Formats: sequence, structure tokens, C-alpha cells
Amino acid sequence: MDKVGSLNRYTSRVVHLSQSPDGLTVVSAVADGSLRFLEVFGPPSIDKSRISPLDGLLSLKISPIR
Repeated sequence: MDKVGSLNRYTSRVVHLSQSPDGLTVVSAVADGSLRFLEVFGPPSIDKSRISPLDGLLSLKISPIR
């Protein structure tokens, strides 16, 4: 594993880190009782030359209505 960055703005101990489901945000729980939301990753880059006109259609999910 390689170190890619540091979280320097904390005066208390970080007790937990968690990444958002979309992978763009990290939330930290700090010993002083605060939560910090950090935008650490940008949106993924998309190679538009590899996108097919059918990609959107093929990614549809059909859910029955109850």
C-alpha cells in the first residue's frame, strides 16, 4: 500500500473513516465528537470514444410496481 495523502487539519484523534457509496466522499469521525465530510476524489473520467449508443439502454433495470 502506498500513502497518497495526509489529513492534517485534525486536532483530535480520528477514530473512524468511511467512504460514501459513490466513492467520491470520505467521512471521518473524530474523538472530539465531530464528523467531517471530505471530497477527496473527483468524478471518474469517462473515455467517450468507447461509449456505444446502446450503453444507456442496456443499463436499464426493470422493476415491477407493487
